[in-house]
Amino acid sequence: MSETLVIVLRAASLLAFAALMLLVVRRRRRTPNMRAGQGHGDRVPVVANLTACAWFFLILLTLPGTPVGYAALLLALTGCILTVVGAAVVLRSRIELGPAWSLAPIAHEATGFVTTGPYRVVRHPIYLGLSMLALGQALAFASWPAFLVLLAGIIPTFVWRAAAEETVLTATFGKRYALYRKQTKMIIPHLL
Repeated sequence: MSETLVIVLRAASLLAFAALMLLVVRRRRRTPNMRAGQGHGDRVPVVANLTACAWFFLILLTLPGTPVGYAALLLALTGCILTVVGAAVVLRSRIELGPAWSLAPIAHEATGFVTTGPYRVVRHPIYLGLSMLALGQALAFASWPAFLVLLAGIIPTFVWRAAAEETVLTATFGKRYALYRKQTKMIIPHLL
């Protein structure tokens, strides 16, 4: 019975990620063409991050751990809950950004920069939520190799992406963004 529940919880953690991706892609709206005065960032951190995420899922699905009994159930349950919470943070943050969201870093005065909702607490809550989601999946699947990819690949590339976005936001919004940076942490509330 517990093995079946572990499988269900692992599947639920994957479904939380899949549903999130479908909702984000479906909700994405193109912003009006705002090329003039628009700040663009480096796309290399985005490519590095997507590569790390691809490795993560490949390893997660090919090298799951094999704990048994209550340990497996506890890891799967904890991981599933963390995955769902992470997905909720990403979705809430993405909704708050509205037309200011982009896969690659861009900024424009017309869309402004968002400081409401989860952005009151951290400057990059989407990366926080995605990190929680990946950690939850590594736990649900009891995959130490996936956990190592999270620590060595996904989180560092999220920090790199955040730094690239902050360069663009600082160039576009100047002192307003500098003040916001002083008031909030980058990704982890009260720490980083």
